[in-house]
Amino acid sequence: MSRNRRIARLWITTVLANAGAAFPSCLLAYQPAPLASPSPAEGDAEGVDTVLFEANTVTRQLADGPIIAEGDVRAFFGERYLRADRLIYDPASDVVTAEGNVSVTDSNMETVFAGRAILTGDLRDGIVDNFSALLKNNTRLAAASAVQEQGARTRLKKAVFTSCNVCNSHGDAKTPTWRIKALRVTRDLERKVIRFHHAFFEIKGVPILYTPYLQGPDPSVERQSGFLTPRIGTSSRLGFNFELPYYLALSNSQDATFFPKFTTKDGVLWQSEYRMRGKRGYHVLSGGVIDFDNTNDEDDNIPGVRWHYFGRGHRDFGEKWRLSYDFERVSDNTYLRRYNVERRGDLRQALNRGNTNQLRSNVRAAWASGGSQLTFDTFLFQGLRSEDDTATTPYILPLIDYKHEFQSKVAGGKAHVGANIASIYRTGGTDSQRFTATANWDRDITTRGGHRFHLFAEARGDAYFFQDLDQGTETIPGAPGDPTEFEARFAPTAGVEWSYPLTRSLGSARLFIEPRVQLIASPANIENDKIINEDSQSIEFDYAGLFDFNKATGYDSFEDGQRMNVGIAASAVWPNGIAVDGSIGQQFRIQSTDAFDFSSGLGDTNSDIVGSLNFHYGTMAGIENRFRIDNTSGDIQRAESMVFLNAGPVRGNISYVRLNEENIFANLIRREELTASGKLRLTRHWSASGAWRLDLESNQTIRQDFSVAYEDECSTFAVTYRRDLTRDENLEPDNAVLITFTLKSLVQ
Repeated sequence: MSRNRRIARLWITTVLANAGAAFPSCLLAYQPAPLASPSPAEGDAEGVDTVLFEANTVTRQLADGPIIAEGDVRAFFGERYLRADRLIYDPASDVVTAEGNVSVTDSNMETVFAGRAILTGDLRDGIVDNFSALLKNNTRLAAASAVQEQGARTRLKKAVFTSCNVCNSHGDAKTPTWRIKALRVTRDLERKVIRFHHAFFEIKGVPILYTPYLQGPDPSVERQSGFLTPRIGTSSRLGFNFELPYYLALSNSQDATFFPKFTTKDGVLWQSEYRMRGKRGYHVLSGGVIDFDNTNDEDDNIPGVRWHYFGRGHRDFGEKWRLSYDFERVSDNTYLRRYNVERRGDLRQALNRGNTNQLRSNVRAAWASGGSQLTFDTFLFQGLRSEDDTATTPYILPLIDYKHEFQSKVAGGKAHVGANIASIYRTGGTDSQRFTATANWDRDITTRGGHRFHLFAEARGDAYFFQDLDQGTETIPGAPGDPTEFEARFAPTAGVEWSYPLTRSLGSARLFIEPRVQLIASPANIENDKIINEDSQSIEFDYAGLFDFNKATGYDSFEDGQRMNVGIAASAVWPNGIAVDGSIGQQFRIQSTDAFDFSSGLGDTNSDIVGSLNFHYGTMAGIENRFRIDNTSGDIQRAESMVFLNAGPVRGNISYVRLNEENIFANLIRREELTASGKLRLTRHWSASGAWRLDLESNQTIRQDFSVAYEDECSTFAVTYRRDLTRDENLEPDNAVLITFTLKSLVQ
């Protein structure tokens, strides 16, 4: 018998594959990092895999006898790493036996543990006692015994499955939040599923559900067909409702989700979503339909069949052309709010227009090459207010926009030209066509002393043709009896902006201040009151837009006359995280203009005063304010304030909005709202949260939400109570309770 030195190495040409293993009660919390496999020794046959053993001792009594490695045995095979107290390999029978604290980590970072394993020579198949495995996504699988067949299926007896931690922070065993115990379990790596036979589902060790058969996705896959997290709730509008989504993986590039919503009052809302992604495009289509019984409803505007459809996608044609779309349509005004339908997942938007007054659908063809861009747009709108008239709701077909930026400088600055064509139609209102051509130039100059000058100029011409002026609500003052009208406008602009940013240190603080002055000249009184304003009706005047030389949001309105915009911004930042910043500014005009509504704060020789004032203490706390003050009376015309706090277990914010806006009769209406939301972490896993929206003008609550939630590493659970006190046509206030839960790695 020959003995090697204490750390012995032995090269053996064999194959090491996945092996079952066992582990002590809390060893699942440990996952050794795989070590890099050493390079094979010179002379190894090309294409033959090799195994490197490291152990305290390696013995072999006969030349063709078993090889025995003992004491901190380590075996490397490719990207797999095995550890054991003792390992025996018998070349005659091609059997490998590993004993004592056996663990195998593969290239997928999945670790298998065992007390003892008897395996074939290539370690692909075998029998394991005290099997346990640490799989992807922190999932754990353990059994009294396991048999691996053909490297593709592992059959386990008396097994336990969970994605929860089985050890506490001190390393002691604990009962997981949830687990599945089954008499038999099969892990099928070919079909990427785990099958449970005669299984009990337990929460905190208490069995609550038995099923003779259960199948779930294997933790190694990112997407697979199966049921998703259900939604359970009850409301005064719908009664008891239940939504159980089912995900269907059609291919590597396509999938679908079916999520019918069962309600006791209205029946079943059938909903689904389809997604497809390819090299040249991406498409998402979603929709729903419900057969609504309106025989007992007093409102005749509710259809018998109610529905919605959403969609978004694009398709590339070569490197220069892209066709895209984004559409949303519903059967009636209150459908979305009654059934709480909203865009989900890839269809989600920053603004959920289902809770606003209008839906918008768009189809676009875009071309880009070098410094040129060309787009063709169509828009279709759907009003959701009771007073909206479909006959006067416009649709745009087409909206064409072209821009070209010259690659070389013109007079030391940048120059570009553009054109815009818009055609607006109504089935029962005024139609209009507009053509706009623009030429722009701008240049930045910075002096050695730090003064910045921005020079700019624009030449613009507009031509309008109106039809059906005798229909709808759109009118032109002094228009002749002819229902058609042609109007033209030439609107040149030139200006210069000066700014002088200054910074310095004052003690430990860093100070910054920047005064800005902008002088703009345009012909006065060119705002033609015979041009119908279609695209510039909404203007939010604040400091951020003070230095826009044309504050109109579209083409139909134009800011004319000679004016000066003056403002100053300053900030101070301390090393401890405290920061203060603010701004204030105003516009001064030689002559007034009718380009803006009275409520905008613009148009007079002196505009309203706009500004902001913010305080921050890192990301822990802060106060943000934006304001607009009447230049004569000093009254606050618009105020937006927000306070936030993220300190320890408390997270919350309070926002306040106050503004004056004009209604369709040109009367000022005051809006004042207060919104608050907060979350309190009660324990490590439990939290409580709430939200409240209040109309201060009427002193009425608009909506309230209260929620209690539990979350740990393997599950989430929440109960939410919601009061929606809004009323609209056939939509009554609603009180609802929603229950959501997720078992990670089992229900996706």
